[in-house]
Order: sequence, then C-alpha cells, then structure tokens
Amino acid sequence: MYADKHLLVTRTATPPGLRFAGEIDLTNSEAVMQGLKVALPDGGGDHHLDLSAVSFCDISGIRALIEVATELEDGRRLLLHGLPAQLQTVMRVTGWSDMPNLSICNCGARAV
Repeated sequence: MYADKHLLVTRTATPPGLRFAGEIDLTNSEAVMQGLKVALPDGGGDHHLDLSAVSFCDISGIRALIEVATELEDGRRLLLHGLPAQLQTVMRVTGWSDMPNLSICNCGARAV
C-alpha cells in the first residue's frame, strides 16, 4: 500500500487492517497519515494497525496516528497492535492512550 526506503505498509486480512514495518518519521509521517485516511473505510467497525515491526517512530509519526484517530466517527476506534513499549510510554504520559477513539492492544502482532 505504501513503501519508501524506511517504511513498508501492507494490508492485513485477519483482522482487516494495515501492517507497518520500519521507521515512521518526519520524512514519511504525512504520507502515512494521508494513506491511513484513504485506506481506512468509512462506516462501522474498528481499524487495526499492526505496529509490531516498527523499529522507530518520532513525534510526527505519533501525531499522524493521533490525528487519524481523532477524525474517526460513529464509535469507531483505531486499534494499535504490537505498539513498541517506548511508544506505549509516550502515549500514556501524554494522555493520548486515554482517547476514546484509540486503543492500545497489548496482544502483540495480531494482524496477518
């Protein structure tokens, strides 16, 4: 779905969603955010993101995820699977993990 020299984003089948592998940073965070907005269908249901293969994510990458979650409507959520521990800490400290449209799933990599 998206690829650059630092990041590969592919679709997953079960659960339906996206898998990120590599680094999300200032060079690709805008493309990630726009890609998520296009790739995640409107309508009911949660959106699953497998982030277990993300080796680095700066604040611009985190903000891209937060912006997409903020724009979800009708009770839909952005479910973050396999979020690295350091990013979970940032999300908790900033209060972003408490957003109603965002959920950090402590289940490891669930999407295939």
